[in-house]
Amino acid sequence: MSTNTPQGLTREWVSRLVIGEGLCPFARPVFDSLLIEVCDSSDAGDVTSAFMDLLQRVAEADPAELPTALFVMPNVFADFDEYWNWTAICDNLLAQMRYEGLIQLATFHPQYLFEGEDENDASHYSNRSPYPMLHLIREADIEAALLQVSHPERIPERNRQHLRRIGVEGLLQIVPVLAKSRP
Repeated sequence: MSTNTPQGLTREWVSRLVIGEGLCPFARPVFDSLLIEVCDSSDAGDVTSAFMDLLQRVAEADPAELPTALFVMPNVFADFDEYWNWTAICDNLLAQMRYEGLIQLATFHPQYLFEGEDENDASHYSNRSPYPMLHLIREADIEAALLQVSHPERIPERNRQHLRRIGVEGLLQIVPVLAKSRP
């Protein structure tokens, strides 16, 4: 698969940063079966509709066949605040479609900023991705994975410290596509 496509760049990002730097201890076991769904539309309505379709597919699929999915939107929501507002709509749709408690959404964006952190802090890169995206994760899989990790509550702080040790320049060497994520 070409790494010049949104799907290829996303797969490389997961492989090199998320798994390679150990940011998510649950990612490696599902990497080979990870669905990366790209919606090329630049229309927010079309993207929302495509999200709902994927949400239904993941929720109703056999977990062994479709354990998790990334929904990638390379042509919409370049503005982080606009993206963040849209994710609130997605959370509401998840509840309306009665998938709350079954599927959880995780947010990733090229300009991701944690509130209260300096905008140049390397810790933002734990949620910075090549494109705006949502991760659709089965809650049962999260619960099972958490049983396999000692002190899962420490993962976010461990990631912040690890990314700060690497630094922004080091992170850009690991995943060059994130250079467009710089403020």
